[in-house]
Amino acid sequence: MTDPAAPCAPTSPHSEYTPGAGRALVLVHPIGASLRFWDALMPQLQGRMPVLRYDLRGHGASAVTPGDCTIDQLADDLLALADAQGLERFDLCGVSLGGMVALAVAARAGHRVHRVVVSSTAPRVAPPPNGWDGRRDAALKSGMAPLAGPMVERMFSAAFRERGDPLIGTLRAVFETMSPVGYAGAVAVLRDADLTDRLARVAAPTMVVAGQHDPLCPPEKQHALAEALPSAQAVLLDCGHFPPVERPAEFARLLLSHLAG
Repeated sequence: MTDPAAPCAPTSPHSEYTPGAGRALVLVHPIGASLRFWDALMPQLQGRMPVLRYDLRGHGASAVTPGDCTIDQLADDLLALADAQGLERFDLCGVSLGGMVALAVAARAGHRVHRVVVSSTAPRVAPPPNGWDGRRDAALKSGMAPLAGPMVERMFSAAFRERGDPLIGTLRAVFETMSPVGYAGAVAVLRDADLTDRLARVAAPTMVVAGQHDPLCPPEKQHALAEALPSAQAVLLDCGHFPPVERPAEFARLLLSHLAG
């Protein structure tokens, strides 16, 4: 039997590349999601630039690698994927765990990263009431379905949930059907990662997009993140933890304006 605490091995993520002119944009989704997370945003981006979106290891159609993962392994995956796609220099956009991955890559490979947009993220994420190991163990013991309802409550604002947007159902289904082992490996990243000392090395101009009703990464923490980065600004949107899902048109305008800056 595989030890779920063993370090996870390298993997080649499943990805989707949309061609276009100019510098490519790489999209990094949050924990428990897949590249489908960006479905509402993609119509705003297509035809404007090449877009590379992918499934984090253990998520979507990417390989499940048993064991705990690290933020550096996820950064390695992104850089290897960019190499495979022939992207020497690119822009980055990440949400929550994806934002941490984007910041880790920008800190390590600044010569390759032109501009960055992160949302609902932090250099170190506070644990849930039962701790990250409690969340991890719950997934391994009982599967993903019992965690899905609380996930929806945390991630989406009350107003968005009341509207019954179909993308909520899509993202919930992605969450419920993902591998508990893959999820547990990513939870370990949230448990262990601390990018505080790396923020000073993020030279790329960065936009931090905060959700006004985000209980996990509230606006004051997003402003603090922007202040800790060498060249960053924070913007507030009327939504929950997932601005690209709840406010895709507004998020796209901010993203495109920043990337063109």
